[in-house]
Amino acid sequence: MKQAALMLLAFLVLSACGKNADHPAQTKDWYMQHDNERLAKVSECNNDAAQKVTPDCQNALTAQAQVVAFGK
Repeated sequence: MKQAALMLLAFLVLSACGKNADHPAQTKDWYMQHDNERLAKVSECNNDAAQKVTPDCQNALTAQAQVVAFGK
């Protein structure tokens, strides 16, 4: 019984990793089309090194780099 409860707890903890119910990850293309959201996310990502490696930040940062380099 203890082992099943421990496995359930581990599953619940791992399933919650990387998920943010308030703000789901957006794609690079989405960030390219939404300037205000992109700029806010880039600022947020640049202020938090732990968050900077998340897929959402990587998409926002890549979109920002592309916009700066090539325009929209």
